[in-house]
Amino acid sequence: MKTVVIGLDAATWRVMKPLIEQGKMPNIRGLMEEGSWGILRSSIPPMTPLAWTSIVTGVNPGKHGIYDFVTQDSKTYRVTPINYFSLNHRPAIWDIFNAYGRKVGFVNFPLVFPPPKVKGFFISGIGSPEQGNYAYPPELDEFLKERNYRIYPRLGPGNRPREYFNEVRELTDIQCRVVVELMKRWNWDLFWVVFQGLDWIQHYLWNVAIDGENAVEAFYCHMDKIVGRLLRVLEDELNVVVLSDHGFREIKAEIHLNNLLEKWGYLKRTRSSKGLAMRIRGNILKLGWALGRKLPVSAKLWIKQYMPEGFHSRVFQNGQLTLHQAIDWTQTKVFSYGYMGKIYIHLKGKFPSGIVEDTEYETLREEVIACLKNLKDPKTGKPIVDKIFTKEEIYFGERLEDAPDIVFNPSNFSYMIYGDFSDSWFHAPRGRVADHDMDGIFIVKGKAIKQSDQLSVTTVDVAPTLLYLHGLPILQDMDGRVLKEVLTDNFIREHKVLIKSIEDESLSETGPYQNKAEQEEIEQRLRDLGYL
Repeated sequence: MKTVVIGLDAATWRVMKPLIEQGKMPNIRGLMEEGSWGILRSSIPPMTPLAWTSIVTGVNPGKHGIYDFVTQDSKTYRVTPINYFSLNHRPAIWDIFNAYGRKVGFVNFPLVFPPPKVKGFFISGIGSPEQGNYAYPPELDEFLKERNYRIYPRLGPGNRPREYFNEVRELTDIQCRVVVELMKRWNWDLFWVVFQGLDWIQHYLWNVAIDGENAVEAFYCHMDKIVGRLLRVLEDELNVVVLSDHGFREIKAEIHLNNLLEKWGYLKRTRSSKGLAMRIRGNILKLGWALGRKLPVSAKLWIKQYMPEGFHSRVFQNGQLTLHQAIDWTQTKVFSYGYMGKIYIHLKGKFPSGIVEDTEYETLREEVIACLKNLKDPKTGKPIVDKIFTKEEIYFGERLEDAPDIVFNPSNFSYMIYGDFSDSWFHAPRGRVADHDMDGIFIVKGKAIKQSDQLSVTTVDVAPTLLYLHGLPILQDMDGRVLKEVLTDNFIREHKVLIKSIEDESLSETGPYQNKAEQEEIEQRLRDLGYL
């Protein structure tokens, strides 16, 4: 048995269903008619790092330990991009397939760098340096270079929507051609590709028209053609899964959490981050950042060669001091970093300059939650925050300690939440005009699959279901379930669910952690995409 998983990062039924009904996405429609489909509920918050990691491990973030695109060093307070070693040595689906002699092929899988040394091949996606070794085995490097393969767009959205749209479409087409070749050339039992383009197009071109056509709808239609190209290569007996890690919708405004925490009296900034000189410096850096967003990556890498060390990373940041410099940690009780509504209590013992006693923790957390409940949109007077969670309510496992103490979902997911500073806590959208919500997509078709349109799937259900389909054991501490409602009665009767202890499974080896140059490039790439 073989399975192909096609990840359409950020795909949402909100856009897809009307297009399908209009006959504009025939390939997706065919899969839906022949198989089962429904909503995939994302992680909380609905973010690429959390969701894709839970999808391939079958466990919640409290076990795999990934909570954002970045992680904070508890000794220095510096924030750096996550990498494969952030995964808490948690077996992923490729590890389990390999442990039982099955071969895998992964293309453009996000935030797994260095690529694991799998039986098969692995091409890392976003969160990898395009100039580094992002493919395993190393022989793939030359193959990819010859085909002009790349991970990232060569230019940012800037004020050129048509050029950006065409660039992302071209990048997607190149990746598709490489995928088709790899499907034909290599032996594999599980093939998994993730296309990132929908996420980028929706973030920046939501409600933008190009040549009289809605850019987002046009890109969905293009992705349907991409799916069609892959389906034509595949054998009829294969299982096919199409899924996304989260959904999408338009935003009203952006919120800067550290400004709010400062306003509420829980956070203090350093003097140097508030003075006139710093504001002037910030404006200069913002100008550099704005210009940088419009330059192709190749131009920025060329500029970097001729600038003093560190200058490039400062100019192309978002115009703010990095958090570890901007915050006076000796007087800060609560802070935020990263993206999408995560708040941390500055505990003694956990952080080197922590000032909150264990006895104060719950009272302080309740105070901050009360502030969030009372937070109103200055323009409409309506609540900004919908649901608020303590970490214990949504996560569990050996990495719970690393989780944010408070997580919240904005009302209707119509606000972009940043864990940073700006000139005000509330702004009209600048750059990104749409963001993630909880409802992704899930479609599965195969010989053992029923027809149904009533599916309700979570991120942690995907790995157990795929393992079961292939007759492989499900790890005992996986949080998800086998989606038996999509399987035929005959298949269920003939196949038992096998359970194994996590200690029985070996992990794929990886290469060494990225060097300083690779880490700088990863930071720059994620910053260009708006993730940092």
